[in-house]
Amino acid sequence: MTVQHVQKWCREFSGCCLSVTDEQRSGCPSTSADFVLANEAVHGNRRVVLKELEEQFNLSHGTIWDTVHKSLGYRKVCSKWVPRQLTEDHKKKRMGASLTHFLHFNDHGEVF
Repeated sequence: MTVQHVQKWCREFSGCCLSVTDEQRSGCPSTSADFVLANEAVHGNRRVVLKELEEQFNLSHGTIWDTVHKSLGYRKVCSKWVPRQLTEDHKKKRMGASLTHFLHFNDHGEVF
């Protein structure tokens, strides 16, 4: 926070401006409209490098990093992009396998 920001706020709030919300701005938002395309690119080639995505979508490194890591929820494991959390489909499959194992254990006991 700089002195100029504080002075600007003091001038605005001493006058008639009482709103603390951001006003509409023109220009591009910080997130990309290519969100879906980036998801398809990462999902289609799990070994894609951020530099390739930067060139493909003509976006900055920070924007691509935020999109892939924060918005899409991917992380790198052994040079592959993998989802950070389990999807609903993964959770259902894991629950089904757990129930199958539980029922098998109930039927066969310690032998299982």
